[in-house]
Amino acid sequence: MNETVLLVDDEEKVLSSLSRELLEEDFCDIKTAHSGLDALEKIKGIDNLALVISDYHMPGMNGIDFLTQVQSLNPNVTRMILTGAGDLEMAVEAVNRGNIFRFMLKPCPTDLFINTVKEGIKQFRLVIAEKELLNKTLNGSIKVMIDILAALEPDIFAQASRLRNLARDMAKALQIEDQSWELELAALLCRIGTVTVPHDIVYKSKMGVVLEEEEQKMVRSIPQVSKQLIKNIPRMEGIAESVGFQDCTYTGRLNADSPTGENIPLISRILKIIIDYDRFQDNAYSSAAAYQAMKKRESEYDAKLLEIFRIKVLHVSTTHTGVLAHPTTGEKQIYIEDVKPGMVIAKNINDKNGMLVVSRGTVITDVLRIRLINYFHSQSIITPITIESTL
Repeated sequence: MNETVLLVDDEEKVLSSLSRELLEEDFCDIKTAHSGLDALEKIKGIDNLALVISDYHMPGMNGIDFLTQVQSLNPNVTRMILTGAGDLEMAVEAVNRGNIFRFMLKPCPTDLFINTVKEGIKQFRLVIAEKELLNKTLNGSIKVMIDILAALEPDIFAQASRLRNLARDMAKALQIEDQSWELELAALLCRIGTVTVPHDIVYKSKMGVVLEEEEQKMVRSIPQVSKQLIKNIPRMEGIAESVGFQDCTYTGRLNADSPTGENIPLISRILKIIIDYDRFQDNAYSSAAAYQAMKKRESEYDAKLLEIFRIKVLHVSTTHTGVLAHPTTGEKQIYIEDVKPGMVIAKNINDKNGMLVVSRGTVITDVLRIRLINYFHSQSIITPITIESTL
């Protein structure tokens, strides 16, 4: 399918001329609009939009303001200005504020216009290809790392899986699906620094036991250790920074260098909410009770995000204050040969010595399935195992 080019100009003659030039080359689909507002409405219904070329002087909204909004709606799209009244100040603003790929002046020779359009489409393809490569390579690498973590540290992996699901729900609730992969990876890896802290200290912290000063230092170091581990992965520097600020409170400072309020990265503010929620719910709180516990310390959270989390992710009312969690799914027992990727473990699986093999809430992966089979054949665990089943 050809990519689509959207031409935006308030002069019908200009749109006709530019459209005719592109039609003669027949390498893209063409759409037109007579104003920025008209174009913004049309963009919503255009599939495979690769390039937007806009005049500068138009009624209601100039070209740079329009293309800045296009960038917010679809950051992958290449953006260009084609104007008859260009100057250096306008060009600088176009590049700096509108992140414009090319700045062309009318009248633009046909061969230059065609070649520039082709360069714009090529740029779009490069952006898409890079993102696909990044997503596949990065997510594949992270998946391998998480699968290994699942085998070595089942409790940490179970938490990572729960946090990822909450992060995905928050991205959908906030309508930031284009940032969902960053948020999900941050949620998956935000507690990876826990592997450096002794199990008994992690357990005491999770259960709310008062820790010794040295133990507190270890627990407080988890975000920074996680940051240090993650930032070694190419293209993960921004995610690492957000993970490092996961404990920052919205008001008040953890230390002199900690950001507060809106200065805390959005991903960090979301992590603070979902990590604390998971900790409360893991201690047998219901969703409503976990929210109420967080509400008592609401100054630590971004109030708007916490309210969205309550309404659109937890779906609980402000009056519901249940204490103990009640399962919304049933349970059934199966034998090891029936275990399949995607199943969710309902009860902890321990080996014959009482050591945790797989934590409840863990989603079975290919690696975990092989691990369970190997444990079974070595007679280290006894089946059947208990999984969740929808009632």
